[in-house]
Amino acid sequence: MSLGVDEIEGILSSRERMPTGASFPDGIVFGSWRVTAFLGKGGNGEVYRVVHVLLGTPAALKVLVRDEPRARERFMREAKLLSELKSASFPQFFEYGEANGYAYLVMELLEPGDLPTGDREVARFLRQVCDAVAELHARGIVHRDIKPSNILWRTVGRDDPIAPQRDAVPVLADLGLAKDVATPDIATSKIGNPISDITVGGVGTPGYGAPEQMERGEASVASDIHALGVLADRCFYGNPPKAWRRIIERATSSIPDRRYPSVAAFVKAIQRRNQSRRLGIGLSVLLLAGLSAAAFVMLYRRYGGEEWKWWLMRSHEPIVSVEKEYVSYENPVSGRRGYRIVTQTNTVDGVVIRLNGKTVLFKKPMVLEPGEYRIIGPGRLDADISGSSNAVVRLKGCVLNNLTAAGYQKNKVNYILEGDAYLNFANLDEDYRIRKCIGHFDGLANGDGGDVAFRGPPTREELRKTRRKERAREWQKELDEIDATRHDDHRTRIY
Repeated sequence: MSLGVDEIEGILSSRERMPTGASFPDGIVFGSWRVTAFLGKGGNGEVYRVVHVLLGTPAALKVLVRDEPRARERFMREAKLLSELKSASFPQFFEYGEANGYAYLVMELLEPGDLPTGDREVARFLRQVCDAVAELHARGIVHRDIKPSNILWRTVGRDDPIAPQRDAVPVLADLGLAKDVATPDIATSKIGNPISDITVGGVGTPGYGAPEQMERGEASVASDIHALGVLADRCFYGNPPKAWRRIIERATSSIPDRRYPSVAAFVKAIQRRNQSRRLGIGLSVLLLAGLSAAAFVMLYRRYGGEEWKWWLMRSHEPIVSVEKEYVSYENPVSGRRGYRIVTQTNTVDGVVIRLNGKTVLFKKPMVLEPGEYRIIGPGRLDADISGSSNAVVRLKGCVLNNLTAAGYQKNKVNYILEGDAYLNFANLDEDYRIRKCIGHFDGLANGDGGDVAFRGPPTREELRKTRRKERAREWQKELDEIDATRHDDHRTRIY
């Protein structure tokens, strides 16, 4: 267990060397934390593994052992910044104070780990690290010391004994050199004169710090971009793939203005690293797709045109229906018997066919599988539809001309007219037994939900005209019957 701060550079860069030279023994208490192990030592401080005296919570303790104004200022600045950063991209802040004559900082205990090496793994790793760096830049702060030893890993997930889900997320640590680019890091020299990072020279880690940062102490967004480029190069052990080479060369340019202007631009370049290769693959795929499409069109026209049209029109969606049922009942007070309407709402997974205002004709017979189907208008569907008694077809706002010639014995599809629907059986030769399969139907060519006809007109308007003619004939028939039964009584004679 270790904390990725600059003081433990040795233990992370050389695993075989154990840290030595602890200033505090195990068991000593800093505030509410008791030291249990020594982790590492740097130029300004030491890092220990600690646990909370009462709760037993593990954490990392950083103690400032170099009591100089510049070191104390940086240490306090790191603690304040860490307490303000609430993002998961940084270690969690626990406590800051002074004990045993030394300033200390308690933070989350994290794991060291190796850098990723695969193309996708490196891209994902850098994007996560860049999220942390971008958050600092948004505050006007540069890190100035981005390197592998300052990136630790937090294990997240759930501890499921059957199917554990664990994942390691990189965390950017060691904010000791982080500073506001608008405010120089001021300290006092031995003779009492103020000095600054801008003039004292090298700040950061050789090999990762940008030339202007190591030579003149000039830190900016460009210097962090340089460190990110070196970090990407280290992931590939100095031999990056072709897609990464150009990105790393620009990020690590010795001229700051030639680097990426922001972390977002650097991440965007990473996301587009394989764009040229993808373009070539895309053109090849388009060529093959064109050839396949041409072959498909030929087969489509020759064999499966209507089947393909059917698959384009249909979609699997929940079908909500409201069923009405007349249930007999007896009044418990009066004993009077009657019927009451029971309404039941049902939702099933079914097939929805949307006509979208078109007139669709299927010449090939359509045999429906058991299940729920809903045909939704506006529009008109002319098709030979048949199937088993387990198939239910619901019509809403549309015209269905069923061209089937299969009678009641062979065609037992259940039809339900849900409103503003017209169902026509043109080839059933007045086979009224098919009405047993039609819900919301009162025995006439008029149902609760819509209209039903046999060898009837194909449109609602023509159906209305036919009904007007039928009613006129019925009235005339009644008049003829009355006229045939009239008698000579002048009081009842009809003229």
